[in-house]
Amino acid sequence: MIRGVPNSVAETVAAHTFEVMLISMYLADGLRSECADIDVEKVMKMSLLHDVPEVMVGDVVKLVKARAPELFTKIELEVAQQLNLSKYVDLLEELSRGHTLEARIVKLSDILATYLQGIRYLKTGYEDVGEIVLNSRTTIAEMINSWAPEGCRSLLKNLLSNIDVTV
Repeated sequence: MIRGVPNSVAETVAAHTFEVMLISMYLADGLRSECADIDVEKVMKMSLLHDVPEVMVGDVVKLVKARAPELFTKIELEVAQQLNLSKYVDLLEELSRGHTLEARIVKLSDILATYLQGIRYLKTGYEDVGEIVLNSRTTIAEMINSWAPEGCRSLLKNLLSNIDVTV
C-alpha cells in the first residue's frame, strides 16, 4: 500500500500481520459467542500465516493476484514449503479458497487492516491512499453482504462499528 507513503513510514508486513491477527481474534470471538461455530485457533493460525509468502515473494498487487489467482496460490504454497511450513499448507490452501467461515474472517480482517492503515495514512497527510481506503471499504461491505451468515450480519456490522468501520 505504498502509494506516496515513504518506506520510512510505511507499515511493515509484521505490523500488518499483527493487526490482522488482532482483528481476526476480535471478530472470531465475537461471532463465536453470539451466532456461529468458529474454530478460533484455526483463524489465528491462518491470520499469522496469511502473508508469510510475502517474505520471499514481496507484496504482490491486487491486480496481479486477480489475473492469475491459481498461479499466485501455487507460488505461495511453494514458498511455504521452502520455509519449512509444509504442515500448514492445508491451512494456506483453505485460506486461499476462502470457502470456510474461518478463511473469510481472515480475508475480511486483512482488508480491514488495510482500510484502517489507509485511514491512518490519510490522517497524516498521505492523500494518495484515498482510493485504497474507498476500495477497501467497498470490499468490506461486499464481503459481509455476500458471505456472512444471515443471523451474523448485524452482529458483524456492530463489531466493526466498535473499531470505527461502518458499512
